[in-house]
Amino acid sequence: MEVAPQYGLREASAEDVDAIVSLINRAFAVERFFKSGDRTDAKEVGQMMQTGRFLLLTDNGALVACVFVKVTGERGYLGTLAVEPARQRAGIGTRMMRQAEDYLRAAGCKVVDIRIVSVRPELAPMYRKFGYIETGTQSAEISTATRPVHFITMSKEL
Repeated sequence: MEVAPQYGLREASAEDVDAIVSLINRAFAVERFFKSGDRTDAKEVGQMMQTGRFLLLTDNGALVACVFVKVTGERGYLGTLAVEPARQRAGIGTRMMRQAEDYLRAAGCKVVDIRIVSVRPELAPMYRKFGYIETGTQSAEISTATRPVHFITMSKEL
């Protein structure tokens, strides 16, 4: 008999850094076609936690998804959405998008921005389904990139 998920949502603390790094690196392994090495490390996640928050979704205490949120006045940023690879395509990413948007809305944000990498064309249509539209591009300083890439900014009014 399969056990029903027992989800919990919380903000990350310093004790969660290693688990967040591990999850992000497993979830972003798909990006190894355009860059070498891991997606992130403990230093980068720690720096991100200084400027924003990671929201964590757990199932019976085990980390299954995370998303980074940052509030800058009336604009919010959402990024580094990671879902445990074995649990992808089960609605968890959608749930995390809603949780992140709710968090930013409650913090007073009127608009939320995301950045996607240009060499992942499947991402823009996915985020359009959530109401995001392309609003610009910016250079991408990815030291481990093995080919030219740039970021596409997408935004949504909350």
